[in-house]
Amino acid sequence: MAKDKYPAPPHYPLINTQMMTAKELRETLDDLWGWVHDAEMAHEDIAPDDQLILDVRHQMGVIISERVERHSEEIGRSAE
Repeated sequence: MAKDKYPAPPHYPLINTQMMTAKELRETLDDLWGWVHDAEMAHEDIAPDDQLILDVRHQMGVIISERVERHSEEIGRSAE
């Protein structure tokens, strides 16, 4: 099986974090974590390109940053 046959990451690259609800951000992050884990565990014959995995990890960082920013804006909550 060729590398281009590995399932594409969910939601990626069509993620607009500013237009997503907190629940959507959380669920999307969970989906991407699962995909990255499976992709990194996949046999090298079918695994996606390392650059795609890095790109998805970067997108996960964007989602995490958006979640932290939203939490820090809530009254009585810290960014932690």
